[in-house]
Amino acid sequence: MNTKLLDSLIKIINSLSDEEKKIISQNITTSFPVQQNNSINLENEPFIGMWKDRKDMEDSNQWLRQLRQNEWKVEK
Repeated sequence: MNTKLLDSLIKIINSLSDEEKKIISQNITTSFPVQQNNSINLENEPFIGMWKDRKDMEDSNQWLRQLRQNEWKVEK
């Protein structure tokens, strides 16, 4: 990150009049529009609950701890 450039830009922006700041704000808003949050409802996705009947995953935290322990075992 170029902090010197950012500091210079902040100084320049702070030195502008309110009208100039308003114009810059409008230009930024137009150039970089806020993206809508298009969240997906996952409840109806087919993969949700696909492992619900697996007995080895009844305690998912324990299952994951065991998986990590087995996979990340350090050989001595």
